[in-house]
Amino acid sequence: MAVYSVMQIVMSDDQVRMVNQTFKRGDLYPEWYRKRLATSCNPTADAIYDAWPLYVETAHIEADDLEEVFDIGNIGPEYRVERRGTVQMHSISVGDVIVDTERKTAWFVDTFGFGALGNVLDEVA
Repeated sequence: MAVYSVMQIVMSDDQVRMVNQTFKRGDLYPEWYRKRLATSCNPTADAIYDAWPLYVETAHIEADDLEEVFDIGNIGPEYRVERRGTVQMHSISVGDVIVDTERKTAWFVDTFGFGALGNVLDEVA
């Protein structure tokens, strides 16, 4: 069993209000929100790298593989999830990043399965 770090883009209540107001006025979305959309609809490794400053570590999950991380992150058991930081982890979904903390190898949750990000996230612990 390994420990995996879950990285997610988490929007504050103020950011949600800003996006909703922007949508109602028909204005263009802020750049950070366009990056979030690019990672959550049909994500690519390039979109994830571009939006990387928006990601925060939300949890560590003990699991055997990526599929199990996904399952635990959505249905539990909760005792296998260690919440990290001050932001609330949401269920694992498309565009989220999962990092094997031992190997420092990362993947993003794709529409079907996982896309490789490689061994570029050495700062994640």
